[in-house]
Amino acid sequence: MRESIPSREWLQRNLNTIIPVSGLILLLIGLRIANPYFLASWDSVITLVYGMSFFLVAACGLTLVILMGSFDFSVPSVLKLSAMIFAVLYPSLGFLSIPAALAVSLVFGFVNGLLLARFNIPSFMATLATSMIAEGAAQVISGGYTRMITDPAFRALSTTMIAGLPSIFYWAIAIWLISIFLTFVTPFGRAIYAVGGNLVGARLAGINVKMVRILTFMVCSLFAGLSGILYASQIQAGHMQVGVLDMIPLFASVVVGGTALTGGVGGVHRTLLGVLIIRWLDSGLSMLAIDLNVRMIVFGVIAIVMAILTIDRRRIKIMK
Repeated sequence: MRESIPSREWLQRNLNTIIPVSGLILLLIGLRIANPYFLASWDSVITLVYGMSFFLVAACGLTLVILMGSFDFSVPSVLKLSAMIFAVLYPSLGFLSIPAALAVSLVFGFVNGLLLARFNIPSFMATLATSMIAEGAAQVISGGYTRMITDPAFRALSTTMIAGLPSIFYWAIAIWLISIFLTFVTPFGRAIYAVGGNLVGARLAGINVKMVRILTFMVCSLFAGLSGILYASQIQAGHMQVGVLDMIPLFASVVVGGTALTGGVGGVHRTLLGVLIIRWLDSGLSMLAIDLNVRMIVFGVIAIVMAILTIDRRRIKIMK
């Protein structure tokens, strides 16, 4: 009886890791049984890599915000706006359009953080408002048209094959590793965990909570902007459908990876698992001819279930 207690304690401590890893293994087995052609060839692996790489970049930024105990619903819209700015400016500015698009993304992140930190507007409301602004700006800039870019140098940014994998994969892994370093090694990363774990305690410890919030939202928007540029490079265009259906899968990938919506639990190191699960599931259901609307329902249900399983209930009790 005494030996079972440590086992339960170990299981509880590692639940946020056990569930995603087990889910990934079971998902792979299930999809291979349902469709033997799933990941059966290297071409199918490459297709999946293209689908998950730009997504992982945006998910890393969103993870930081959720880890801080906040939300950012503007990520898909900032991703779209950045892609559109890059596509529109590229013919005249070339690769100088990259800093222009990223600068605009940073502005949106700064505004999101300022609305929360300075004016105490809830993050979900602030980012919903800025997402509408970003959507409108993208529409104005594009004029409602798809902006194509045929320059091979532009496409090479994402599609150059290195050791059998496209360059966008290495961009995504680099951002993921940088995010891990940021959260676990730097004082800024530790401050994100502190703010997400205990806001009052973080203030009493001398952490500049307002600055941490603003910087975190700026990093999130920066990654969203970079994701948009990489995706535009991949598809050779900027158009209004970019990111339209990514909000639910993005949140699902972060939560499925084991980051609690209450903040302070999980981290970017887990997000890769969540992205793999969501993108593999999306790809597998698509191969099975499952309707897109049904897939969105599945992602939503998964996000709810994982939120229930991974939420830090100790914090809920404290807040009550």
